[in-house]
Amino acid sequence: MNEPSIQQNIGNPKDEIDIFEFCSRMWMAFKSFLVSIKDLIVSIIVFLIRKSLWIALFTFAGMILGIIFYAVSKPAFVTSLEGDTGAVNNSVVIDHINKLNLLMGKPALLANYLGIGIEQAKKIRSIKAFYGIDINRDGMPDYVDFKDTYNPKDTMQNRVQRFVHIRITMYDESLLPEFRKALFRYINNNSYILNLHRIDREQNEALLIEIENEIRKIDTLQRTRIRKESASDRREMTIHVNNEPEIKLFYQDVLTLYSQKQSIEKNLEMFKEPIVIVQDFASLEQEERPIIKLIAILGGLMAVLGIFCSLCWQYRKSIWTLIREDTTKQ
Repeated sequence: MNEPSIQQNIGNPKDEIDIFEFCSRMWMAFKSFLVSIKDLIVSIIVFLIRKSLWIALFTFAGMILGIIFYAVSKPAFVTSLEGDTGAVNNSVVIDHINKLNLLMGKPALLANYLGIGIEQAKKIRSIKAFYGIDINRDGMPDYVDFKDTYNPKDTMQNRVQRFVHIRITMYDESLLPEFRKALFRYINNNSYILNLHRIDREQNEALLIEIENEIRKIDTLQRTRIRKESASDRREMTIHVNNEPEIKLFYQDVLTLYSQKQSIEKNLEMFKEPIVIVQDFASLEQEERPIIKLIAILGGLMAVLGIFCSLCWQYRKSIWTLIREDTTKQ
């Protein structure tokens, strides 16, 4: 009787993976990778040292360009305005104003929208409206989101739904008064904003009439009751709820209605226009122009360009050969 061999069931031990050999090979591969990285870093350093003259020349040229650009560029002036849009949602006004900023490269269209001359439109660099951000939840802006950092997922930030902040940058200080008139003319000529403002005023006026009618009704009711009550009961009037006497003081209802009436009258008086000025444009201040930052940016860009040019020069023969081969194949 032939029984199967035990080694046939177990298999060949040489086919098993040697864990120690595997780790050794992994370590050797990792060491080889580190050596390659080290050689690459050394090669880069050697290359930068050999091409330091190229890089220095290009960097110096970039710094010179930065100084020239700073000297040639016009100084810009900036100022801001804060307005209250009342019942009109400020997002409508902000979007309407920001459409002007899209026309900065088209002075003819910008001049047409604002009703000013083309030469004057060329002196305006930017017109942009921003939201106020409320952090302490009091309904008032704690800071203005000039850098557009608002994150709707951040529950600590809330956009204020009434105030609008307008920032303008221009090259001519004398243009500010005329630009201000043109900007508000542009806002007030928007039919959608005007309709929202008109509807809000009509609703407030209708509500004001109803409140005045209710005040008169309460006054009439109170006078009627006073006449019916005896002389000893004229100081207080009672009504019965669940068979229990409770003093009903009509003057509390009257005061509540008067408070609502005064609030509506205040809004009607304040918001006669779609946007009310809270803080007007102040005198223009010259925008900061950090020359060191400009020199550093242009110098760095030119340094990168110098490295690229030196690489092209070093491998110019190979590049030219590849170009010729590609041209021949075509």
